[in-house]
Amino acid sequence: MAAGGATLLAGVGACNSARAETVDLKPPSAIVPVQPPGVLPELSFKTTAAQAVALAGFRGKPVVLNFWATWCAPCVAELPELDKLAASGAVTVLAASADRRGMDVVGPFLAKHPLPHLTVLLDQQSDAAHAAGVVGFPTTLVIDAQGRLRGRLEGPASWSGALETVKTLTG
Repeated sequence: MAAGGATLLAGVGACNSARAETVDLKPPSAIVPVQPPGVLPELSFKTTAAQAVALAGFRGKPVVLNFWATWCAPCVAELPELDKLAASGAVTVLAASADRRGMDVVGPFLAKHPLPHLTVLLDQQSDAAHAAGVVGFPTTLVIDAQGRLRGRLEGPASWSGALETVKTLTG
């Protein structure tokens, strides 16, 4: 586990140097398709109300799962885009915070940056991020209704125009 933590931390160093207003967001076409569809391990999180929740509980429609942190400027820049995608209702958008202090930092962040359509989850020990192979933030997984990994994107993206891309990837 220690080696995984070092890898994850090495991948996030760039987040600290960028300012949210200068972040270049990748287009939806930057999502890398996963062929054949990948099998994800069981991923578990806590809700902002401290309830345990598993990724499997969101099966039934496509899921966009974003791993982020409040201290990561590229992550912060793309969250409003993810909120717009979630507002469509066509996909479930989960934003899993890797902040170690959980709601102590996520709560004030959400109060300052309302994201009414996102389902914000907590991954305080980065267990789900490690299990999903995340090496830096933000990283987003596109998952079909059956829970199979269909696409992956490392780095911030413009999600407001990504619905068709997500639908194409998830069938």
